[in-house]
Amino acid sequence: MSARPDSVSKATGAGSAVVSLRPAVADDCRQVWSWRNDETTRAASFDSAPIGFETHRRWFDESLQRPDRHLFIVLADGYAAGVVRLDVAATAGMVSIYLALAWRGRGVGPSALAALERIAFGPLGLERMEARVKADNVASLAAFRKAGFVAVAAKPPVSLVKVRGEG
Repeated sequence: MSARPDSVSKATGAGSAVVSLRPAVADDCRQVWSWRNDETTRAASFDSAPIGFETHRRWFDESLQRPDRHLFIVLADGYAAGVVRLDVAATAGMVSIYLALAWRGRGVGPSALAALERIAFGPLGLERMEARVKADNVASLAAFRKAGFVAVAAKPPVSLVKVRGEG
């Protein structure tokens, strides 16, 4: 499976997968829904309730049409491993990421964020990426920090920022 050179990273965790991003397509809907409804993903989300498939399908279809939303499938060694979303407003993008259980703890998250950074600060021309993470989501906080994001507000939720040319 080929990927654009600006969206490929090498994971540094156990297994050291080659990580890339590809734009999400309609056929990804059910897999993304499954990842989103995973118990651990829901616990880490600001809305922890399970989402029905039809509700998700409507959101997914709308997301694919929105010019301000960039939805990518994370590929690890060519396998679908998660999803990363970038919601753009002016020169900033809000990041959301979640991974399939099999790929957690293997360095895929920070590598996916690095691949997203190259897209955000490259072709999209953004100046900063931002994320909000629940204070007890240790794994996500570690992934964002490893990818060079810096906490700018420690009160819950934790706000993290990565600025073009820093870190």
